[in-house]
Amino acid sequence: MRTEKWEEETLNYLTDLYKNFWKELSTECMKCFRIDSHELFSNNVKELKKWQEQKIYNYWKKYVDDFDIAYHKYYIDRTSTFDVRFIPDDIFVGYIDGYLNNREIEPGVADKNYFDIYLKGFKLPKTYVHLINGVFEDDKYTIISKNKAIDILSKQKNITIKPSMASYGGKNIAFLTNPTKKDIKNFLDNNECNNLIFQETIVQSNETAKLHPNSLNTIRIMTLLINNEIKILPAAFRIGVGESKVDNASFGGIYCKINSNGTLSNFAYNALGKRYDLHPDGGKFNEVKIPHMAKIKKVVSLAAQRFPHFRLIGWDIALNSMNEPVIIEANLTMSGLDVIETICGPLFGEYTDKILDEIFLTKHTKPISIDISQYV
Repeated sequence: MRTEKWEEETLNYLTDLYKNFWKELSTECMKCFRIDSHELFSNNVKELKKWQEQKIYNYWKKYVDDFDIAYHKYYIDRTSTFDVRFIPDDIFVGYIDGYLNNREIEPGVADKNYFDIYLKGFKLPKTYVHLINGVFEDDKYTIISKNKAIDILSKQKNITIKPSMASYGGKNIAFLTNPTKKDIKNFLDNNECNNLIFQETIVQSNETAKLHPNSLNTIRIMTLLINNEIKILPAAFRIGVGESKVDNASFGGIYCKINSNGTLSNFAYNALGKRYDLHPDGGKFNEVKIPHMAKIKKVVSLAAQRFPHFRLIGWDIALNSMNEPVIIEANLTMSGLDVIETICGPLFGEYTDKILDEIFLTKHTKPISIDISQYV
């Protein structure tokens, strides 16, 4: 097909703009995380010995020119484990997450309203109503009226309402108990979000409810796609605190390590690295044992195969009252590195060298995910 000169120039210009946006996003985010490492995560952190610092610098100098050791100090202090393979958050957001996961298509793929399709066959919270781009649909994706949506929702006992797009850390989640039609109408009339999912509120396992029954406490478990295989990375147990109905660290939640046999470690941390030897509301962490960890690992290993564009996924898994794993969330980008490394050690563990060599030492080009020429 013949291309005019002005079309070619426009295409090149728009392509550069598009590529530069993602590069600039990584660069600016990296700066923010580096500031955080010094302003938020440097208090009450022990200094490393000179030989330890040198060993860390020697390991990372083959990968990046501009390396900051602050996150290593923090993670080594919190875990009481010296390891050069900790992944600094600024390096993660600046290079690693964007390489392993396709940030360009993430907003659409991560729309919770479509997980019933993407994850068909897996146990998810039952969906009552979808609100997609301002359009109401039932659980079978058939368009319905607002009045029909109100009628469906008013027949449910407990409803969890989540933004299905552009949400992070449990923001703007709402809960309704035995709502009337008037309650539902008032909620919808005062809601400004055009993308919501209305689901059942999961009744959780007695074991996961022990420390904090008010919130749905979940297992954050990471999967990594490498060499055409799904590998299971460390897992953490996330627990709500106080009156919170969610377990997210951004809402005051805390998290602790899940050992290989399903027991919890004897301490937990909050988002800023404050240690708890007991749950703030009482209870010992190591008196809880997460059942069926092998089954949970199998579920996420199979589910991760549905998303090859996202090689590193942070799964939030609940156990229902029957101790069955329920997929609550699939975090396709920025999947909680700090949660894992604060309590479990280096995120990639034995796969660290292989991942870093692939990202930093192997020549590769990453094609953009949009055909800009269709707009020119």
